[in-house]
Amino acid sequence: MSLELLARIVEIQSGVAFDTFIADRITNPLSLTDTAYWAEGAERQARIAEPQIDPATGKRPPNLPDMTKKKKWIQGSSGLVSTAYDYARFCLMFLYGGTRDGVRLVSPKTIEHMTSNHIPPGYKYASPIQTQILWPSPSMETGQGFGLGFAINCEPERNPLPGSKGLYYWNGAYGTHFWIDPKEELISVLMMQAPAQNFPYTWAMRHLVYQAMVP
Repeated sequence: MSLELLARIVEIQSGVAFDTFIADRITNPLSLTDTAYWAEGAERQARIAEPQIDPATGKRPPNLPDMTKKKKWIQGSSGLVSTAYDYARFCLMFLYGGTRDGVRLVSPKTIEHMTSNHIPPGYKYASPIQTQILWPSPSMETGQGFGLGFAINCEPERNPLPGSKGLYYWNGAYGTHFWIDPKEELISVLMMQAPAQNFPYTWAMRHLVYQAMVP
């Protein structure tokens, strides 16, 4: 709920609705032309990727939102629809210190603060260690801290997934995933619409990418 409260604070401080703020301050300046809280217009709606049918059940993944309609509640924690191109462009802005094609969104020091661990010493995640390994949770028991909006790879030797120290990442509510590895100058974006399959594919993608890298 912290992100929902933050979105409301942004609305109060800016005097505009949160989706308008996102468009005015982030997506439009960065030319993220296909990123919004709903796919407006016939052309965009025709390009919506429909989730695949699960062969085990014969059904599509449940509880996916209808992105052809504008929501009554614009959330701070989730809800954007986008493309792989826009998502990658957003990640590159972070990788290159807050700027992209001459447009500066945030300062390098702000990104440094956002991608630093903010979990206090001695904190232990409530779930058993087996759960933490299955789901890369922000817990120092598995070497994964948490910044301002990102999980952080703080101790690679304790982390169940490969990656450099300082790598940061997060999972979308409905299956998307990204990570940014500043040391390797690497970004990765996984676009899928199957929340239950997020972690198996995330694990496979992380391993395959780093196993393919050579000096």
